[in-house]
Amino acid sequence: MQSFLKKAARFGFSQVKQVPSSNYIILDLSAAYDIPQEGYKLTVTGEGITIKASSESGIFYGIQTLFQMLPPVIYSGNPKGDENWTIQGVEIEDSPRFGYRGMHLDVSRTFFDAATVKNFINWLSHHKINKFHWHLTDDNGWRIEVKKYPKLTELGAWRGENEVLRPSFGSGNERYGGFYTQKEIKEIVAYAAERHIEIIPEIDLPGHSRAVTASYPEVGCDGNDNSVSVQGEAQNVWCVGKENNFKMLENIIKEIAALFPSKYFHIGGDEVNYDAWDNCPHCQALMKEKGMEKHEELLNYFVRRMETIVEKQGKHMAGWDEILDGGELKPESMVYAWRSVAKGIESVKKGQPTVMLPGEYCYYDMKQSPAERGHNWAGIVTLEKAYSLDPVATANLDENESKLVLGVQGALWAELFGYPARFMEYQAYPRIAALAEVGWTQPKNKGFIDFSRRLSSAHFERLFQMGIAFRMDPPKAVYTNGAILVTAPYSWAVVRYTTDETEPTMYSPVYRGEIITDKAHKFRFATFYKDEIKSVSIQPENASYSYISPATTIETSMNENSRFPISNVTDYKHNTYFRTATRVNAGDHFTYIFDNPVKASRITVETGIPNISFYGVTDGYAEYSYDGTNYSGKREFKLNTAVLIPEKPVKKVRIVITKPNDGHILSLQDLRIEE
Repeated sequence: MQSFLKKAARFGFSQVKQVPSSNYIILDLSAAYDIPQEGYKLTVTGEGITIKASSESGIFYGIQTLFQMLPPVIYSGNPKGDENWTIQGVEIEDSPRFGYRGMHLDVSRTFFDAATVKNFINWLSHHKINKFHWHLTDDNGWRIEVKKYPKLTELGAWRGENEVLRPSFGSGNERYGGFYTQKEIKEIVAYAAERHIEIIPEIDLPGHSRAVTASYPEVGCDGNDNSVSVQGEAQNVWCVGKENNFKMLENIIKEIAALFPSKYFHIGGDEVNYDAWDNCPHCQALMKEKGMEKHEELLNYFVRRMETIVEKQGKHMAGWDEILDGGELKPESMVYAWRSVAKGIESVKKGQPTVMLPGEYCYYDMKQSPAERGHNWAGIVTLEKAYSLDPVATANLDENESKLVLGVQGALWAELFGYPARFMEYQAYPRIAALAEVGWTQPKNKGFIDFSRRLSSAHFERLFQMGIAFRMDPPKAVYTNGAILVTAPYSWAVVRYTTDETEPTMYSPVYRGEIITDKAHKFRFATFYKDEIKSVSIQPENASYSYISPATTIETSMNENSRFPISNVTDYKHNTYFRTATRVNAGDHFTYIFDNPVKASRITVETGIPNISFYGVTDGYAEYSYDGTNYSGKREFKLNTAVLIPEKPVKKVRIVITKPNDGHILSLQDLRIEE
């Protein structure tokens, strides 16, 4: 704390052996104090500040509370020198509700360098989060050095057109990836420990392992299986019937476990493509030998083997809630309940220590509103929804059962974090602030209205000073009787706008009162914080604008997923879309043919899943034809979108793929045709 305060406040602090009569900060640590683990007692008087605790972590969290009482610039380390460092007299006794207050980060789908991971950990520590669940491997990248198996990072850490892993999640056909050396891992572990954060590593097994099977093909299943996982990945499962695989797994886990002091090692266990095992002669032979009837039993066999391997390293196994399927677990194995609250209840009823992170509350890769980018399979996870989770009351557990609920965790899966810049931070905060209160604060002391007030009046500034690109609510704009009226989401908020459908910037005009216009559909509004952080932009409600919807047929070389048929892109319902059944390649094309030539000022060709920007065209262009034969006006796709500006009536619009597409499928939408 001494060095932190010196840097932040820019005036000196010295350690002394005797307590001075005034202007002191005492950190009083004694195991004899009747203060709960991680709890503290903070006292501020006219003479000085005292923080008492029975543990070092308690002292640390007392310091975090002290920082919250100081000017927010303390988090930047760059004060101007004119701040008021006076603290009002106060006495606070505080301790956390749960001992496990965690946050997860996927670094496989989008790779974050060591400096970014350290920043992420530092931000967590200021919110009294004490566990960092580090998702180090998945189908799309192996991110940790294993010296005994160098191909895991030589090959498995990279994806691209000429790599063993195909492009995905917007990384494109150029070589993309990275990994952490063991030296970097040790540095990050030490950095986290200084901030009282325990890092729990995850190596996702036996599914989600395409990075492994692409690097060491011999570990996969044999046979003629062409099935894919729920994410569309083929050959991404370890073969359970090959005994040599367990020796390799033991070597990998031994080497990685030695880098992490945590008593837990997470082995994944989720979303296994059972078809691979069902069609594998080795796996089927093992099932017959062991008298198994269901493939879930094969998963349990694998999990129990992992329990033994992990315990050899002096640790307990942890895994996603699928590890409950197919059989019993050792009582020490920790379950992460992600699929639903019901899976958390099931885990507790089976006697397993459980971390609650149901996706509908805790998956922060989900959308925060219908119009924002993000996944939506677990629903819209608003700030209020994230705050509303009570891990015990939501699950309706009794007192004894609730003791098995170790705590809560948020999750950041990184499929969509490649762009825009710093989107991970936008999705994380302030939802992590909500998670922090869920994990720390007793229910009787919680309330979303009060939380929201404190957030907007004080904590946004702390987040800003920490350097976090956090999310704010957008303004509300309504078009009525020829005028746009805008309501700012916060009393202090600055709302800026544009009049040409472009994104507002810090240079856009400030909204100062009603705007009279007959072109409300072209306006965009956004909330700004100090002209550096901005909300998603919105257009006014009731600003109706109808695109042209001419009769259209399709001609294409692409195959069709019957659940998302081609007819979805000729109905002009902009919430539906077409999806291919497989990856598209160079030369594939998709042509919109109008029954009659269409006069249009602009044609926007949107690809990817609507409002998610997922599975769009990454390498290709769009063009139009006036006569149905000759094409012109070619525009390359940028962030899944191409805009055409024809000068005459158009007969056809064609999408052409120039390289294998980034993603195992492609999604296309209705054209947006403007008069």
